Amino acid sequence: MSTSTTFKITIALSTLLVSSIASSALIVTNSSSTFAAIVASGGGSISTESFETYNGFYASPLTGGSGDSAWSAAAVGGIFCGTVGTSQVLSTNNPVPLTISFASPNVFAVGGNFFSTDSNFNIVPGLITISAAGVSYVYASDGSSASFGGFISTTGAIDWIKVESIQTTQNLYATVDNLVVGVVPSPAVLALGALAGAFGRRRRN
Repeated sequence: MSTSTTFKITIALSTLLVSSIASSALIVTNSSSTFAAIVASGGGSISTESFETYNGFYASPLTGGSGDSAWSAAAVGGIFCGTVGTSQVLSTNNPVPLTISFASPNVFAVGGNFFSTDSNFNIVPGLITISAAGVSYVYASDGSSASFGGFISTTGAIDWIKVESIQTTQNLYATVDNLVVGVVPSPAVLALGALAGAFGRRRRN
């Protein structure tokens, strides 16, 4: 059984820098372009689920995508998709954690816009926990639906990610938009590992 490590980050998700952590097993970035570039450097490809074809309540789990990019979203009490601004988003029907799973062994990168909403799909700033590849991160979210979080494994496939809103005074719902799935052929994982080492080095002046 792997041990999850929690990092408390007291800055907004939008200011998170690229980092190599967890013994170079995971690269974290807040930039969607950097996320895509890292996946491409390993010979991989990305696909984006915008949830535009989903609306209303769905029993758990809700499945979507195809091939290596297929995903399954699950939460106690079901899934609910609604509108934030002009975009359709995926959320939970109850204020409980949201888990998104991937069956393909070639999924080595997962990203998206992660944030909290209230029962009327209003965005609410607050703490969000995102767990992937055995590591959990606590973000002080600025409440922006455009905030991107990307996770790239350099050692093994990402089977699932979990998103949870943390709030003691108000019921909040874990919400995701523009889920990005990065598929990397298994031999190319070595290239991602080398890239993680490069990100982890610091030059002293």
